[in-house]
Amino acid sequence: MQRKRRDLYCFSLLTLVVGFFALAAEAAVAINVSISPPRWEIEVEPGGAVEGSFEVTGAADRDLRVKIYFQDWQFNPRGEVEFLTGAGPRSVVSWLQIEPVEMLIPAGEKRVFRIFGTVPPETAGGDYWSGFFVETIPEAPRTGSGVVVTGRVGGGIFLTVQGETVKAGRIRNFAVQWENGLSGRVLFVNQGDTLLYPSGRVEVRDSQGKTVESFTLPEATVLPGSERELVFAESMALPAGDYVVLAILDYGGARLLGAQALLKVDVPGEEER
Repeated sequence: MQRKRRDLYCFSLLTLVVGFFALAAEAAVAINVSISPPRWEIEVEPGGAVEGSFEVTGAADRDLRVKIYFQDWQFNPRGEVEFLTGAGPRSVVSWLQIEPVEMLIPAGEKRVFRIFGTVPPETAGGDYWSGFFVETIPEAPRTGSGVVVTGRVGGGIFLTVQGETVKAGRIRNFAVQWENGLSGRVLFVNQGDTLLYPSGRVEVRDSQGKTVESFTLPEATVLPGSERELVFAESMALPAGDYVVLAILDYGGARLLGAQALLKVDVPGEEER
């Protein structure tokens, strides 16, 4: 579980807010802020207290004033991170506090902030998550430059609340098409309350039921209550004919999931003699 989650927690975003005037060369400086650790993963019982400390390293050549805040996020079906303006469906923001919410980091130095709080005693078991950001507070732009440069770096919070959980998923849609190869998508839905990591394979079978092609589907991370498209495009040559394409997924449940789609190949995969 630890290995599978490692890529999920680290996300950073650099925001450049440029005014109506040209970017002055002296204002084009890099924002160099880092957080350690960039993720916080903890298991806690309902009603339990949590607390973590995080170290912020600022720029080597100048003082930086930063603000620290929470922001919820989710994955869209393509697996891209989307930041939310409000609370996410399994947010931990209302349970936690940040201290301090603003601080000055002298050049070449580090500072520490805390995240702490209590999980409500009635919380059901499962995975809950949010994000946190350290964002630089820009100085007023130099006269005539009209440029304000800000940056932020973020981390992830994942709380696994102990208790009874449901691990459930299904394939909601499976579609394929043929154009100089096989492409398509498997739409997987996480119906439970824990993170799931589906992976699997696609098999192409001819009219006699023989597997003529197969390839793997890479593992994906799917948040509770979310959907994820597993998209594929494979080059292959098939003779003209009718085929059945099978998608087989293992998401960690008691049984494998399967779906099938019909495929008709009109163009021969090899030249006629």
